[in-house]
Amino acid sequence: MKMDMEQLFQKRLHAFSTEFIKYAQYMANGGVLFVAVFLAGLISMYYRSIIELIPAWFPLVHALALVMAIVVTRSPHRTFLLEADLIFLTPHETRLAGYFRRAQVYNFFVQSVGLFVLVLLLFPMYTNAAGADKIQLWLYWLIPFLLKGWNVHSSWIFLRLPAVQAQRLFFAARFLLSYLILAWIFSAGQFLTFGYVPCGAVLSALLLVWLHRQMRKVQAQHPLKWYRLLAMENGLRQRFYQIMNNFRDVPALQHQVKPRFWLTRLAQLLPYSPAHTARHLYARTFIRSGDYAGIYARLVCLGIIVILVLPNLYAKAIAAALLLLMTASQLGGIWRQQGKRASHQLFPVPPSEQKRAFVWLRSTLLLFQGVVHIAVLLW
Repeated sequence: MKMDMEQLFQKRLHAFSTEFIKYAQYMANGGVLFVAVFLAGLISMYYRSIIELIPAWFPLVHALALVMAIVVTRSPHRTFLLEADLIFLTPHETRLAGYFRRAQVYNFFVQSVGLFVLVLLLFPMYTNAAGADKIQLWLYWLIPFLLKGWNVHSSWIFLRLPAVQAQRLFFAARFLLSYLILAWIFSAGQFLTFGYVPCGAVLSALLLVWLHRQMRKVQAQHPLKWYRLLAMENGLRQRFYQIMNNFRDVPALQHQVKPRFWLTRLAQLLPYSPAHTARHLYARTFIRSGDYAGIYARLVCLGIIVILVLPNLYAKAIAAALLLLMTASQLGGIWRQQGKRASHQLFPVPPSEQKRAFVWLRSTLLLFQGVVHIAVLLW
């Protein structure tokens, strides 16, 4: 049975890998990826100049430890569980150690890819601020990955806790531990060191011992929370589909409708009349369905940050234009989403009117983004 469970994980991992490769080919052929790569190349050209803009008084080492601690601590778990597993696998929970161990190894390596990119990106900042020797550089590259492995393991155990508040408490404790260790290592042992007493290292050791004692208690007292694992798996799978949906229609994507009352009030500014039915439909789809509003807000904020940090005026203008293209491509998912729904045919609105409403919404959002970026550019 143990071998069957391990083979089951390999089978599901292979199925996901095949699906990922299929959508990755569509992503490689899409224009959004090209725009993102071009934008990243543009920023990398001025990266050294951006680093030089950081004032000397800014605690850069502590800021780097804070950013890296966030990435190290956050450890979502993909288990490739299915709805039917609640019936067929739960009786064999005691025999699933190999399955979930392989899942943890998979999560560590996948999350380490993003961590490696972050460590590589922050490396010039660290060497510029700390002027580290060879041992410090080795520790800079080694410690984040050791902490990531420990956080993947410990977060998996704390998922057994029935109370969400307790999970948040231990997440905060893991984050504090990761930050203390990273800040102490990055500062060459100077963080929270008073005289000859390394208080940072002492606090880290005490917190680590306490967390390990709590992990042993949780593992002994609480079983796996299958519904929570399944909900996390479904959420991560839908997020993957949502990203791929920007490049290719994904039939398995499930669009969640969220209340967002504070944003829905913006749609109430539209005239309430039959002539504006389609505009209400697409405005509320943008606000409440999926993560279109969140993606739009992040791209606007990203544009503001990029414009502020780039030193060259032409580079600022090119970056703003590229982000407009990315936003236009992301908003195209609203039209594709409505086109796949049969319910939109129930509205007494002809397709041409719906198309004009979508064009109006996209033009309005792009105009607002352009005005904001131009204002920041001229500031």
